[in-house]
Amino acid sequence: MMNKNGLETMEFAFRICNEEDDFWRVRNFLRGVFLLNDRLEHSWHVARLDYWRWHYIKTCNIVEAVGNGMAFWENADGEMIAALNHLGGSELRLHVHPHFRSAKLENEMLSYAEENFYAQTEDGRRYIYMPIFEDDTQRQEIAQSRGYEKRSGWGHHYRRDLDSPIPDVPIPSGYAIRSMGGADEFPARSWASWRAFHNDEPDENYDGDYSWYANLQSAPLYRRDLDVVAAAPDGRIAAFCTSFYDDYTRSAVTVLVGTAFEYWRRGLAKAVMTEGLRRLREMGCTRVFSTAYEEPADFLYRSVLREMKVTDTWLKVLK
Repeated sequence: MMNKNGLETMEFAFRICNEEDDFWRVRNFLRGVFLLNDRLEHSWHVARLDYWRWHYIKTCNIVEAVGNGMAFWENADGEMIAALNHLGGSELRLHVHPHFRSAKLENEMLSYAEENFYAQTEDGRRYIYMPIFEDDTQRQEIAQSRGYEKRSGWGHHYRRDLDSPIPDVPIPSGYAIRSMGGADEFPARSWASWRAFHNDEPDENYDGDYSWYANLQSAPLYRRDLDVVAAAPDGRIAAFCTSFYDDYTRSAVTVLVGTAFEYWRRGLAKAVMTEGLRRLREMGCTRVFSTAYEEPADFLYRSVLREMKVTDTWLKVLK
């Protein structure tokens, strides 16, 4: 590992992720970095990259292609040392190999992002933002030096190691916890998601398009036995917990957890989530991650998981 001065003078090359092979290189890069970071999310878990590509891009169309939303850097030996992508709009994610982390490298990454990944307000102002962990003083200092301002954040990043008993969660009589069914259940599953995440909107706003769920199932880490649902007595899907498990790092992320509005406050989300944890542990998983940006998710994850770290949002309005 180089000393700090060596890192600041190191030469590296920028690359746009414009080929299919580049995406898979970045994917493997994230797995290696995750292990080097002691399986902590200083960079994305590979499950989040899968969700980004097979949901945010394929369904939400945040960019036309992977190459429009991702770039990476290599050192003089052709080794990947960092990757950058935007989650949607102007929200950034920086993924840096811990042995090559430097202000020089991260400044170059942010310079590229500010030129290519910004969004605009209705009055034409350009802006960009990213989450930074409260204890990441190095990235905070870099952001501050570039004119970013901190907005005390609401990113609560939970994790739990699966080395202790997972409690049983009682469910109301007549409900069943099971794996997601086949394609004939896509409409019911899509409606449950709508009722979970759009409960304040009128039903007529729902377009009935459940193709997004087929996209999700095409992600490399998707498994139906880790797509756990709670079925109501009449068979309708009431709650769900979809986890992506990476056996290379023996870790998982809950990418979708929710309960349809009419079934709230019955313990169903906790029941499907704990069942998912049990199934993950049986597969060899030893650590699980969940991220909350709203109070209902925060309450749930706090009751099931154990460790939590906070990110603040750092925002820059561009000239």
